[in-house]
Amino acid sequence: MKWIAAVAATLALAVISGSARLSGATAAELFDASRLQRIDLDLHFADWAKLKQNFQSNEYYPADLTWNGETVRNVAIRSRGVASRSGTKPGLRVDFDHYATDQTFLGLKSLVLDNLAQDASGIHETVSNWLFARMGIPAAREAHARLYVRGEFAGVYALVESIDKTMLARVFGSNGDDVLNDGYLYEFDKAAIWNFGYLGSDLEPYKAYFQAKTHESQSDEDKYRLIERIVRLANETPPADLTAALGPYLDLNGLVRYLAVQNFLADNDGFLGEFGVNNFYLYRLEHSEQHVFIAWDDDLSFHEPIYDIFQGVQGNVLASRLLENRTYLTLYLATLQETVDSADKRTNGSQIGVLEEEIRRQIGLIDASMLEDPLKPWSQTDYITERDLMIRFAPQRVRYVGCEVARLTGAPPC
Repeated sequence: MKWIAAVAATLALAVISGSARLSGATAAELFDASRLQRIDLDLHFADWAKLKQNFQSNEYYPADLTWNGETVRNVAIRSRGVASRSGTKPGLRVDFDHYATDQTFLGLKSLVLDNLAQDASGIHETVSNWLFARMGIPAAREAHARLYVRGEFAGVYALVESIDKTMLARVFGSNGDDVLNDGYLYEFDKAAIWNFGYLGSDLEPYKAYFQAKTHESQSDEDKYRLIERIVRLANETPPADLTAALGPYLDLNGLVRYLAVQNFLADNDGFLGEFGVNNFYLYRLEHSEQHVFIAWDDDLSFHEPIYDIFQGVQGNVLASRLLENRTYLTLYLATLQETVDSADKRTNGSQIGVLEEEIRRQIGLIDASMLEDPLKPWSQTDYITERDLMIRFAPQRVRYVGCEVARLTGAPPC
């Protein structure tokens, strides 16, 4: 599909801070993962203290943000996260247009500063999104940064692109002059443990799980009836008939590829999560009734190298029914093999695969800063242990998944 080819493309955006044009910088430079970025936040000391003290609150506080010598003033910051919320090293959401209407920074309306509180290695999510993008799965751009608050080092963070209309335009591109970013976007909210079972015809349960991020003023019928239909059809349709029944409303090939890559990454808190469906965005394409999945919040990936390639499938209604269909099972296994081949590709005479290269590169980029980070919720021993496990993960995972796919497809055994 056209949007898959556009995943890695970058939308040319005007660079504006308030009404002032900045000196040629772009969002692509901000998310340049080859560099350890630096972000400075300047705000009143009392506001920073309140944000940390009331870290469970979503109250906003005014601040100025500086990156690469460019300052955008009067931005809004707040604590963010679920299990990752912290009063010591807060995860932060930065909204550029909260106080100043229509203000953007490098074309962005907002930005996430992930505190890496659920990942002692500091690279789970950044490497995951690198691989998702490499495999053509819609995903946010990410880079590491040293954060300074009021001039003091506040730790290593991941800069994460917000899933919003700006990101949608970058990923899904345009049809002529029509930028394809005005569809219906939903962030999954884990209101309870749910494995895609049918919740009935009433729309209230679907509202609880799918937070509308666009078209918020539209009626519930407009926003949620197609989601109810997707869930109902997933539960009621025989596997052999899923393409005809569910395909018009859900990109089934894209979903199967997303699940395969996520399971390759051994993520136990994603769509096939150990405790139910979690951590994704759903986007109803503009001018269409079809929905696609967008990867999000994969900091619990890399669970272990020997991780069942069908982990979580049996307990998930949609995934289990899909993979009972021979067409989608074949695609799932083929995507796992494609991911193995991509992760193990050798470039420029390298003796290791590109996934291991990327892991080593990211560790090398942040290692000194992670060791220096005074606020990380991990001991130095925890960090070093997880860092070293990540280095060993790639070759072990590549071999395990490759051997499992060979065993199931009749390919020559390992």
